[in-house]
Amino acid sequence: MPADSRDARFPRSVVWTVAALTVAPVALNLFGADFGTEVRPFDPTDYTLLDEAGRKAMFYQTLRGAFVFSLLEWTAFCIALVTVWFSFVHYFLARDIITPIVGTALFFSGCLDGFLVLAEDMLTEEPRELEQFVPFVWTVSRCLNAAIVVAGTAPFVWRDRKLPARGLRYMLLMGLLFALTSYAVVHFFAELEDYPEIASVWPEFIHRPLDLIPLAMYLLAAGILLPRVYRRNRSLFARGLQVSILPHVVAQLYAMSSETLYDNAFNMASAMKVLGYLTPLMGLMVDYSRSYRAQAALRVAQEELRLARDIQQRLLPSAAPSVAGWDVAGRCDFAESVGGDYFDYITLDDGGVRIVVADVSGHDAGASLLMANVRSTLRALSRTSDDLEDAVARVNSLLCEDAQGRRFVTMFLCQISPGQETVRYLGAGHSAFWVNADGESSMLDATGVPLGVSAESGPDIAEIDSVPVGSVLLLATDGVSEACNAEHEQFGLKRVREVILGSRNGSAEDLVDGLFEEVIQFTGTRTLADDVTAVAIVRKESA
Repeated sequence: MPADSRDARFPRSVVWTVAALTVAPVALNLFGADFGTEVRPFDPTDYTLLDEAGRKAMFYQTLRGAFVFSLLEWTAFCIALVTVWFSFVHYFLARDIITPIVGTALFFSGCLDGFLVLAEDMLTEEPRELEQFVPFVWTVSRCLNAAIVVAGTAPFVWRDRKLPARGLRYMLLMGLLFALTSYAVVHFFAELEDYPEIASVWPEFIHRPLDLIPLAMYLLAAGILLPRVYRRNRSLFARGLQVSILPHVVAQLYAMSSETLYDNAFNMASAMKVLGYLTPLMGLMVDYSRSYRAQAALRVAQEELRLARDIQQRLLPSAAPSVAGWDVAGRCDFAESVGGDYFDYITLDDGGVRIVVADVSGHDAGASLLMANVRSTLRALSRTSDDLEDAVARVNSLLCEDAQGRRFVTMFLCQISPGQETVRYLGAGHSAFWVNADGESSMLDATGVPLGVSAESGPDIAEIDSVPVGSVLLLATDGVSEACNAEHEQFGLKRVREVILGSRNGSAEDLVDGLFEEVIQFTGTRTLADDVTAVAIVRKESA
């Protein structure tokens, strides 16, 4: 279920509809409306005087009350079954423990309702005292429904509960036992000849005092248990259960004032019970509707991210540059569908290449858009100016203007030329790994602050003269060194150096692939927590 209180808020239209349907019959009763079913007593004398069609009509008129009651109770039974089904499906989807508990309660009372209808219509039983059998079993059903709701939700008032892995099987078995118990209860009371008589304290107002028991339990649930359960479990089903208490309470008030079968109070009690069963189901349906819309929006967002990822992947170099005396290879893996890391090769007019590795803060859609902007700007400036420092300074100025301090970019940029042994570089809040031909390693520290931090201060240019054959320069983002394993231990700079030393005699591509495999083995997963980007530059013999 959604945890957000706004998402778990029951629609006001549903709440007001339930309230109106609950209050309207009461108001109409006060103005003289009567929803009782007028039952025509069977008169043997009139029966003998009627033809066959008239006799059938007399039988139907005599059973009108039973027909109305059967329709109401069977409707309640069907709603209970649908709610039970959806509650368990909802548990599998949202793991909301409230739903199977209340679903079990509805299943129990729903089975009693169903078997009561079948017995009242003489399909499964032949009750000897129908006038006492129907209201007595109806009250037992209400007591059990209220008791299971109270007992099932009470533990969540003081602590959170989760259903054990095997608990669902036990609950399904319990549902089967409840169905058998429901039939046993109905069968027992159908065979009973003498029903217990409970004296009423106010016989002129309370004609069925046993209905005070479920009334008290519903009031306990409404006043204490369900509000606290909703505060701990802010779901639409829990809110629907809370709203459903209103028609349940009114149903009990009607039930205890019923004098005879099928009178106004008797019929309205059954109608209010139907509404009480229907309200949690409406909560589930609203939740499913919102979940469906959320899933549809998620699918659209995922498709948009897939397209963005395809575009971003195409922005990365498809092949390494060919520069005499140098071997270059790079790779970038995004943690999400899109990311903020990138690397690039910018070929200059003189055959030289500017190699860029950058990391935009964040690895979301905003970071990917900023990455694309930085890439295109740097490429455009590099083609119009040979001044490396000026190009980066202008990128920094534009980034400060666009991002306004909300984003920054760390970047390491170096420039190599064919047949030359010199490497010119700058580091904007970004360092690089350097291993010379003798195996001695060091860090090329940043030469300035990240881009986008200050328009007045940009990174300085540095230079490595006479790079010997066999030397390695590795440009990598922090996703490499800060990759963590299950014990939250970082991959670290030391392991990066070890990978470089172990692979420096091979190709640049082998070095990069070996580094990524080491990171994956270290973390134990191919699902990265941060974007990982690396470019290896290896000094080779000129052809």
